[in-house]
Amino acid sequence: MNATSPISFRTAVMLFASLGLTACSTVSGNATPEPINAFPKPTHWQAMSTTAMSITGDITLTNNRLTFSNQDFLAIEPVDRNAEDGQTLFRVTSKTNPELLNGNQICGNQPIDYLMVQVSEGVTTGEVAGQSDMQLKAYYYPEQLRLADLPLKDKDSLTHMMCVLYTYVSAPTK
Repeated sequence: MNATSPISFRTAVMLFASLGLTACSTVSGNATPEPINAFPKPTHWQAMSTTAMSITGDITLTNNRLTFSNQDFLAIEPVDRNAEDGQTLFRVTSKTNPELLNGNQICGNQPIDYLMVQVSEGVTTGEVAGQSDMQLKAYYYPEQLRLADLPLKDKDSLTHMMCVLYTYVSAPTK
């Protein structure tokens, strides 16, 4: 076939089909979602609410650990994030219920399933030091939970509920 001869109908169909398959495989490939990296470096929070002062004390938060003032910790992993609202939802991967200050536990006698952290705008950049900067909410929720599911609607459920709210202020880096 020379450069000026027309291509056959069959060749044209095969060419378009192969281009379409290549484009589809590029667009719908097995891309893995980007990991949520809300707290790449340890962030230190000073207990502000009476509840936080008497139960958790000051805390340190990273993408995979919440450490309490007595150095006990919960292993966590981020599962959802809304950067606009400063919210990050963590699944608690360690099914422990550590004893914290004054013999208290984070949420009573049962291990929690999720933590939702909401950081006020400007805090992670150090612009608003010393103000009420962060809320930490703990949830009992045995199934998969996402930020869109919050707040929980069934106030009578003992297995699907927020069990505590702590507030903190940003603390200087240790």
